[in-house]
Amino acid sequence: MTKQTLLAAPVPFRVSVLGQSPAAAGEVITMKQTKAERTAKRQVYQQVHKAELAASARAYRETHKPERAANMKAYHLAHKPEIAAYMKKWQKVNSQKCADSSAKRRALKLGATVEKVSRAVVYERDGGRCHICGKKVPKKGWHLDHIVALTNGGEHSYRNVAVSCAKCNQRKHTGPGGQLRLL
Repeated sequence: MTKQTLLAAPVPFRVSVLGQSPAAAGEVITMKQTKAERTAKRQVYQQVHKAELAASARAYRETHKPERAANMKAYHLAHKPEIAAYMKKWQKVNSQKCADSSAKRRALKLGATVEKVSRAVVYERDGGRCHICGKKVPKKGWHLDHIVALTNGGEHSYRNVAVSCAKCNQRKHTGPGGQLRLL
């Protein structure tokens, strides 16, 4: 056989699977497999052995915890500017999620009862109108007002929050101003 003939012919070889010998695995792969075929086989294998792979990954993470933490810290120190830029961009795109998270964190710090509250749902529910003055509020720049302030024992839930324009909410502060309109 010439060198050209050898290169053109598919070369079969056995693949070992998770520590099994090639004979035990019994799967023959030729170099002529397409990337799509290899991907499909890998996906089938991962689906069939999902629990084993998850347990193996869990065990690895547990046994290599300090090493992984050190690697993560080194990566973050080496890529600090890129990570900061990414986070700033993400926060700009996901400003509503950031505001939701901030309100929830603030309520938890004050020991209030906390329910997952979506600003978008509150805005739609209230028709985009300030609950104090009744004026239409733009989608950007409105405040999520706690009718009974968190500092006064109010909860962070749909029944205790409403749309408020910045001017009304800041003027109200923790006083009863917003509560009177709802009565």
